[in-house]
Amino acid sequence: MAKKPGLLDLVALVPAADIARTAKALGLDPETLTRRLLALDASGISTRLVDTATRALKPGEAGRLVIDHAARIFTQARDLTRDLEELAGLQAPELHFGTDMFAAELPLGDALGRMASANSRLRVHAVTSDFDHLAREVLAGRLEFAVGDTTGAERHPSRLVIEPVAEHRLFFFVRQGHPLAAAKTHSLETILVFPLVSPRLPQRMAVHLGKAATHARVDRETGDMTPSLMVDSFAVARNVVMGGDAVGLAPLGALAHELRTKQVVLLPFAAPWLSVSYGLFYTRKRPLSRVAQLFMTQLRQVEVLVQTREQRALARLEGRNRAPRRGGTTRRKAKSSSAAAATPETAAPAPAPRRRARKANL
Repeated sequence: MAKKPGLLDLVALVPAADIARTAKALGLDPETLTRRLLALDASGISTRLVDTATRALKPGEAGRLVIDHAARIFTQARDLTRDLEELAGLQAPELHFGTDMFAAELPLGDALGRMASANSRLRVHAVTSDFDHLAREVLAGRLEFAVGDTTGAERHPSRLVIEPVAEHRLFFFVRQGHPLAAAKTHSLETILVFPLVSPRLPQRMAVHLGKAATHARVDRETGDMTPSLMVDSFAVARNVVMGGDAVGLAPLGALAHELRTKQVVLLPFAAPWLSVSYGLFYTRKRPLSRVAQLFMTQLRQVEVLVQTREQRALARLEGRNRAPRRGGTTRRKAKSSSAAAATPETAAPAPAPRRRARKANL
């Protein structure tokens, strides 16, 4: 039975650049292939993918964009299947690694979930700590690798291998009803009047936060900052924020549920240095095990999805901030309607003058 062409067929067969050869490979005649390609254009993609006016298969600009993206997606899906099958074949895979608070709230859980589904014999021991302690544990051989802010690892460039993964913007957040929740703008000084609950923060943030956070301490040797309420668990930090007037710090993805249910409020403050750059680091003397390599593959694939969700959430957030107030819009519309009603074109016609009664003939 002839096969209906889809995006995967286009990815595989467009390089042939010939309708007749592509049709033969699919078991179709050229006319039928042309009709089905046109049907593919109309099946949910509102633009022409392939120019069928000539014998050659020539994707248009939109078609090439769709095909390029499809090729990458199919390649990633094929690699994912291969890696999961390989993981399932391992007898007793084990992972001993560390993570910091922010990385733990990003793609880490989803990546481990995928691996556990592929091999129920997987054993994991994950330690949560700050980036500086994680670097020391990896160097001591107590952890195979760590996933977190790479600041601590960068202090040992000759002893640790660093593989960057991604960067995420951080946000200050407070509970609903907090004294800071209603303000439209904030400075660091007004925010950090209240205690900050977060993990140990690297020197690139400490140079800015340390000046305003009067109760925080800055390490003289490293320049890192210890906030007044230092915790390495996001669940604990969130509960501290919900239970009082402390200010939390987290990536947007970690607050998705709390924002959706309106439990927390993001404070209107942004700065280029207020972000987390996380990656994987391990000792140069000990290459990663196969199961650790598979874990990193899963982590990077999940990170792509996390970035997509985060960009959509940021777009929605910025859209709400720019949206005009409904009351003001309604008043402007009402004012415009009143003005329009007063124009000569729309005004009601004036009553016709009365005719004088004719004098009766006597």
